[in-house]
Amino acid sequence: GVDKSINIGIIEMESGATMYGPIATEGGDDQSTRSKDQPSSKSVTSNEKTPSDKEQVKRLSSSREYLHRFVPALKIRCVASHCLQQQLPHLMDMIAWKIGQEEVSEVLEALEHSRLTARKASLDEDLAHAFQEALFTEWGDGVEEVEAALSSMGKFNHRGRSEMFFLTQEAGSNKAIIHFLSLLFLKKLESKESDQEVDAIIPEWDREAFAQPLLLERMMDVLKNFLMSEKKDGALIDPNVWRMSSESGGKVAVYCTSFAIVVVGILNTIIMFSAEQFGRHKSVLFPVLCSLVKVQSDEIRGLIYEVLSKQVAPLIDVKME
Repeated sequence: GVDKSINIGIIEMESGATMYGPIATEGGDDQSTRSKDQPSSKSVTSNEKTPSDKEQVKRLSSSREYLHRFVPALKIRCVASHCLQQQLPHLMDMIAWKIGQEEVSEVLEALEHSRLTARKASLDEDLAHAFQEALFTEWGDGVEEVEAALSSMGKFNHRGRSEMFFLTQEAGSNKAIIHFLSLLFLKKLESKESDQEVDAIIPEWDREAFAQPLLLERMMDVLKNFLMSEKKDGALIDPNVWRMSSESGGKVAVYCTSFAIVVVGILNTIIMFSAEQFGRHKSVLFPVLCSLVKVQSDEIRGLIYEVLSKQVAPLIDVKME
């Protein structure tokens, strides 16, 4: 004896896809569900006071409407950030040498803001709980059934966890920052004769000196956190995940798998260091590189051996001579 109506929102994407989803109302199920046997009284409705802003916030935070309104929005923002970050390296290859220090700083500031926001969100236990509750609501089963299903998938494997979204965004931000700084530090800046006018507009500046401390700081932060996560969670992860580390981020929601592709990019960058550039930072880089030899990823270990043979072996030969 219950009538229940659900408002459905329709969003047409530019790609041609269409998204459908329920639109939550302020009153939740109380206003969308009404018993046939007990119709609402007009006199009660007319005397009902409009709730204050504080009451509305309290009602919103204590109901499922909170989950329906904010969790999907956060997921969409993370996906949008990730898609944008995947395209940034291609754009950076074209514009890195065409912009001045002020513009470079603005790009780095935006990426750093995205990185810090995602980092904070990935560690937020309340947010993780909200994502989990939203997952239970979407599945529609009881808590016991959903927990049993999740446990059967393994501890880290479900893509609905908040860490999957925010760690992916954080990894994308780090990858873009390191790629951009690498272009400046390695002087991998293409120039064309047709762009001589741009060279005249943008004054020359010391890109390598600007990028050096920022690049080293970001690289070391990622590598150290990767090693700690791999030591803690690596043994609990299916070995098949490590077969191609650069593709493992979308499968398991932990730091070491989400950042494996970033570590691969860092090692490829170190391989391209000149002998003078590596020698400048060998005391900091060498201990971390030795620790990476022990990780489970075959791809990362292969790059480590390449780094050691290209950058470290010549230094050993010089000392022996």
